[in-house]
Amino acid sequence: MSDLPSLTEEQRQRIEANKSSALQRLKAKRKNTEQQQPAKRSKWLKSYYEFNLSTMVDSKGGFIVEKTNDDDTKKNKSYRIEPYYPPSGDATENPKCKECQSMDLDSIFYNVFHINLCSSCKDKYPEKYSLITKTEAKEDYLLTDPELKDPDLLPHWSKPNPHKSSWNDMMLYVREMVETYAFQKWGSAEGLDAEYERRVAQKKEKQDKKFKEKLADMRRRTMTSTWERKRQEGPHKHDFSASERDDQGNIIQKCTDCGIVIESEEF
Repeated sequence: MSDLPSLTEEQRQRIEANKSSALQRLKAKRKNTEQQQPAKRSKWLKSYYEFNLSTMVDSKGGFIVEKTNDDDTKKNKSYRIEPYYPPSGDATENPKCKECQSMDLDSIFYNVFHINLCSSCKDKYPEKYSLITKTEAKEDYLLTDPELKDPDLLPHWSKPNPHKSSWNDMMLYVREMVETYAFQKWGSAEGLDAEYERRVAQKKEKQDKKFKEKLADMRRRTMTSTWERKRQEGPHKHDFSASERDDQGNIIQKCTDCGIVIESEEF
């Protein structure tokens, strides 16, 4: 068997250059493939689902459902007041304003408060048809939360709170309806005034009692601190003034601090 021909130096250099070039191309190809394809998940990792717990509602039936926008849609519908349209083409059959017999009724009073009233009369009689808030109804007419939340007892108009959107809705009532119910509850206007005066007096009595309790506690603490200071200072040392004679001719001395008087003799 004949020996293989030996390679020249030029051939060896060409082989090394081709090998190095091929390795570089392979390395670049692998790098591009890794960048294009995502990393493979391990076999022991299982698929999972992400849930936003803040948007979930407990259905009380063993299921957790995500909150939908139905509540927001219903809330927006409750704020929207439908415009008033005469129910009949015959003018004699349509409802009329209770004050001026006009057929141009206010949509809020007609749909929310079920009162046939036009916009002109609403502005003309503010002492009867002005809208008051829930706080005013509680403070001025002494009504309770259950009474004010009952739509059959006192219809109200719910609006978004103008001070802050995250607060509870603002509830508006017709003054005449609130006054009528309050007078029925307390007997008359005089009965409402008497109850108001009684509550004011009761509130003032509680405030006076609380003030007296605080004052007594302050006096007790002051007395305790005074005795504690005297105890820490030690027993009292009398500082007697110069001797003098009283009305009976006795020689006495009086302490300038505590006022104690003692009799003394001069030799």
